[in-house]
Parts: sequence; C-alpha cells; structure tokens
Amino acid sequence: MPPNYRNGPRRISNRSAMRVLLALALSVSHAGLARAESEPTTGQQEPSWDLALSSADDGFEWTVYEEAQPMPGRPAFRVEARFEAPPGIAADTLMASMSKETETTSGERRKLLERTPDGALVHTYIDLPFMFSDRELAIRIRHTPDRETGIHRISWRDANENLSPPEDGVLRLTTEGYWEFRPLAPHGTQAVYVTRAEIGGSLPKAVGDRLMRGQAVDSVKRLRRLLAERQRMNVAAPPPEGLAPQSSEGR
Repeated sequence: MPPNYRNGPRRISNRSAMRVLLALALSVSHAGLARAESEPTTGQQEPSWDLALSSADDGFEWTVYEEAQPMPGRPAFRVEARFEAPPGIAADTLMASMSKETETTSGERRKLLERTPDGALVHTYIDLPFMFSDRELAIRIRHTPDRETGIHRISWRDANENLSPPEDGVLRLTTEGYWEFRPLAPHGTQAVYVTRAEIGGSLPKAVGDRLMRGQAVDSVKRLRRLLAERQRMNVAAPPPEGLAPQSSEGR
C-alpha cells in the first residue's frame, strides 16, 4: 500500500497516461539505501553510445545518445547539455526538485520518506486510467560532490524494498541513472544525464523508445527552466531541509 496522501486518487485521461508514466520512470523528476552504498549508475560498466539527435531551442543546445546495445525492455539514453550556472548550484537545484513532495492534477503523487545527509528516499505513485495498472516506485537519491574537481553527481536507483507489498494491480517500476555536472569556464556547467527505466506492462518498443527519448530531453529542459527561475529571483535557494549546504568550493 502506498504511503498516505492528503487527497484521494486522481485519475487521468488516456491521452496523458503514458506521458506521465514515462516521466515518472525517467525523471523520478526528476531521481535504495540497501543498494545505494555502491554508486547507482545505469549498470556495472558504462555502455557504448550512438548519436541519436542533436538539436537546439531558443539558444539552448542538447545532444541525445542511445545505448549501442540496449538491454531488452530497459533502454538507456544519455543527454548532454550546458547550463549557465556552476555545478554546485545545478546540483542543489536538481536535488531540491527531486525530493520535493507534490500532488499534481496529472495523477502523480510524490512523498518524501526519508532524508539523509547526502540525499533522500522518495516514493512516487501514479493513478492511471482503468485500462492501465497504477504504477509506483521508491527511489534512493544521492548527491556526491568532489571537492577537488568541482564535479557534482546526483545518482538514483529504485529502492522498492523499502515499501510494503504492493496492492493488487499495482506495478512496481525500476529505474536507475545519474546527473553529472562538470565545471565549465568561466561559471557554467557541462551536464550529462543518463537514465535507464523499465515501465512495465505492454508498449511497442518503437513507441516506448520515442517517448522515453523525448522525456529524457524534457528532463534536461526542465532543469534549465529551474535554473533560469532561480537566477531571475537572484536568491540562493536553500538545500532541502535536513541536507547540509554544499561548500562554495568547486562551485
């Protein structure tokens, strides 16, 4: 059973069901303790990548790569982009977004289960239309800064072992991935976003791959918007409650 939320279930339309589901699997937007002691990545070894798409929108450029030898049912994507913000700011902004509790009109509900000094455990539940099974997952998010290189890494992996047994008809998602933010002179960031997800259920491979590739790009664009909003406010957004602020060193 999912954790208690303030409001009851919110069913969403067929049109947006798969889009919301893929957004959950990829972004966890936006990101397990038993498995997070080792660095969560998209596998034990970094895969080989093939160029899939290079594009730009309003002066913002990004490049998408697909796994050269994808795992059946669990494709991986890599997106590279540059942000006009230091790595530490980018990482703090992303961490705050991924661990924020929320209930949306699209049926997604996110609850913070645990705060740790370097991350969080988050549960997400999505109510889908009757022809789809509801989905849920817990993820362990970890922020690892390197003081010497100035590189910040945010990694995540499903941590469903922290949940009670699922209700009948509810599917558990699996996902893993990371963001890596490298310093780019004079005050920017070279960002790499890598994600792998298995959404469960039946979906044609071509359709799923196309939607997942689009959601990976949307995740990068979303972070760019958050950074732009933060810059406009000209306020250093505080880290999530309970997280020690990162040193300005390496930012």
